[in-house]
Amino acid sequence: MSISITRSTVAWPRSAAGLLVLSVLGVGACSSGSLQESAVPAAQSAGPSTLTEPEVIAIARQAVSQNESWVERAEFEAPQRTSEGWSVLVWRLPKAPGGHCLVQIDATGQVTRYVRGR
Repeated sequence: MSISITRSTVAWPRSAAGLLVLSVLGVGACSSGSLQESAVPAAQSAGPSTLTEPEVIAIARQAVSQNESWVERAEFEAPQRTSEGWSVLVWRLPKAPGGHCLVQIDATGQVTRYVRGR
């Protein structure tokens, strides 16, 4: 997908996927959520996930241990399947505003996003 800007005209993507990407980017740019994202390289999804929930939690635990100092006090909520793989909400105990993170994992077991609470 390419977007080119020339003088006063904008060339928009002509596919539904292109419009969806632009919509998601627009919503993300305008939102003021309570999570702060850490830079994690995005990986390509390899189709349906064959990971089990315990494997997903182990991957999320590793990500938290690499990014936070409170993994021993962490509570991992049940992993949720997404179209790209899995999402795990992790709380630092005792629970308090901003004391959480969201770990997104693709179908191959790679962490694609790590978002800290604010």
